[in-house]
Amino acid sequence: MRMETHPYMSDMMIDPLAAIQARPDGALALLIRAEGGFPRRPGAAMALWPDGGRVGRLGAGCIDADIAAHLDRPGPVTRLIYGVGGPVDLPLPCGGTVEIALLHRPDPAWLQEISDTQRDRRTACWRLELATGAARQVDISETGLEGDYFDLKINPRCALHIHGEGDEAAALMAMARAAGLDCHSGPEVPAADAQTAVVTLFHDHDRELPALRMALDSPAFYIGALGSRRAQMARVAALREAGFGDGALARLRGPIGVIAPVREPRLLAASVLTEILAAYDQAFG
Repeated sequence: MRMETHPYMSDMMIDPLAAIQARPDGALALLIRAEGGFPRRPGAAMALWPDGGRVGRLGAGCIDADIAAHLDRPGPVTRLIYGVGGPVDLPLPCGGTVEIALLHRPDPAWLQEISDTQRDRRTACWRLELATGAARQVDISETGLEGDYFDLKINPRCALHIHGEGDEAAALMAMARAAGLDCHSGPEVPAADAQTAVVTLFHDHDRELPALRMALDSPAFYIGALGSRRAQMARVAALREAGFGDGALARLRGPIGVIAPVREPRLLAASVLTEILAAYDQAFG
């Protein structure tokens, strides 16, 4: 299957790992070390091809073109260092140092394993041998460079379950999908896992309680409900009466969003989505 790509296509829209699996005649650039003020973290990826196609970015335009210039290098992996102390005369605006592993035609079996774990919403960890590009699953706690190996931990992408209807729900759904979240709404949402955010957007707050009870019984990393501080106090009281203790109720956010109070649906959606992404980054970034 051929995936159409465009230079600078955002990895928020298309996963570079999925892109290189769909079109395996290219390379995968992995950020394996970042020092100083570089804006990306180790584990960030960019897929790229000899015809100029790219999915994702590793820099704000400062290193991506030079990485692409090494596509024709021999061997399974090319290691590149940019910035302070690096052999390439390409200073970074942030003043830091980064190291890139450029995997030429990465192993299709490994890419399929990644795809399978993402489909099944499982966290998986791999140790990548930087001399050969060979990868094997290991038990690690975080992503990082270990000598001639790079440990890569990939969590399921953030999922969002929206309960409610109206302009607020529609705006949040649209923005979350545009940001690459795995979105579900309505009564038949799947069970929430640890990488799921649950939001209720009802103006009739009695209707939110079944969804909130289900969310509080799950490992969801974010649970939030639309409404004022008075509404939050009332729902907490109702949920306490339903048997939830202080620990569970402390997980329930309200009023939701980084800006409050907000009435305009799109501004509310942006505010709530920002809060969700910040919570996901804090928990799994």
